[in-house]
Amino acid sequence: MLLNKTSRLEKTYIYFFVTFVFFSAIFCNVSKINLLFHASLIIFIATLLLSKESRCDFLHDYVFIKSLILPFLFLFYFALSNLWSEAPGNITSTIKHMFYLVVFMCIYRQANKFGYKKHIMGAVFFGMSALSILTLIMVDKTYILSSRLGNGFPWAPDNVIDLAGYMAIGVFCGIIYIRETGNRWLYLLFPILLISLVLTQSRGPFIAFTAAFAFLFTVSPSYTKKNIFYGVAVLLFIISLIYFTHFFDNLIWRLENSYKQSFIRFGIWKHALEVSLERPVWGWGYDKSLSFTNSVGEKITTTHTIYLSSLLKGGIVGFLLLISLIGYGILQIKKHLQAQQKAEVSIFIFSLIYYMTQGMFIIGNPQEYWFLFWLPLAVILCTPTKKQFIADDYHN
Repeated sequence: MLLNKTSRLEKTYIYFFVTFVFFSAIFCNVSKINLLFHASLIIFIATLLLSKESRCDFLHDYVFIKSLILPFLFLFYFALSNLWSEAPGNITSTIKHMFYLVVFMCIYRQANKFGYKKHIMGAVFFGMSALSILTLIMVDKTYILSSRLGNGFPWAPDNVIDLAGYMAIGVFCGIIYIRETGNRWLYLLFPILLISLVLTQSRGPFIAFTAAFAFLFTVSPSYTKKNIFYGVAVLLFIISLIYFTHFFDNLIWRLENSYKQSFIRFGIWKHALEVSLERPVWGWGYDKSLSFTNSVGEKITTTHTIYLSSLLKGGIVGFLLLISLIGYGILQIKKHLQAQQKAEVSIFIFSLIYYMTQGMFIIGNPQEYWFLFWLPLAVILCTPTKKQFIADDYHN
């Protein structure tokens, strides 16, 4: 009876978590949706406190507990950095967010161990697909081909770059979900996500997606003729859509314009580096932002790259913590490849490249970066268990 009660508790917090992920993918940064995560968190903690079996199972997961050290140090250090910022009182809020993010990764790990990974991947995939459909329905069709895909669904990410990132994450999670369930007909949703990604006209996410997708299909290829057929069909559909809607000319213009804007971006990075070097060791603190007018008269507040943002806010110490965290994630790639989990690696690669040109910091309540940074990190840190290796070997 005790085992049955424990199992029900674990299923309950995982189902709350899956529901949170699904609705959060659609309704970005809506506080009422976050209540689902709070419910999952409370039941998860209660399960560890009340069930000795669950507590021992979690604490004896030494590989994962070890992998949490660097994320915890990263989060804790930047929470402490509030003390030497302009608003030291924010430390309580940042510590709370640190706790949320650590629990987020822990629940993902537990769900993975208990066989609910496909549910989470499916929640992201279907949530992002729903967001894409709602955005395409509600966006102003008059300007859909001449301006960036934005101001459509009111609860979509405010930044169209993050919206593009959502679409890319949705594709990779869809690949995992289809792999785990065998429901190949769901590939029909991919064109919707990819069309939305293209219509955002966001170069950074598109480049990151292309690089991660190239990794997926070139490293240890194991796809069948059907996979090739589906891939070519989707690609031809998107190319045909771009060509016949005359969207291609606008896309080429933006790609050409990116060459000019790269010099503007370099100017921002140069200024961010100069400000960072004024306090090189510990940085300016968590709340620091830029106050800079670039060469074309735009007021800039972010570094436009998470790597310089960590240096600005946390100094060399904070930057090295971020690099160590990413480095540890890179070391886990081999384990995922051994288990034929290339899509999991692709999600992580996408996130690393995506944040090369996105400077919004990544600690806070459930927002875009929970999907764009912390989910890919949780995926790569959640290395396959021995049972998964045995199952994969048997399947092969």
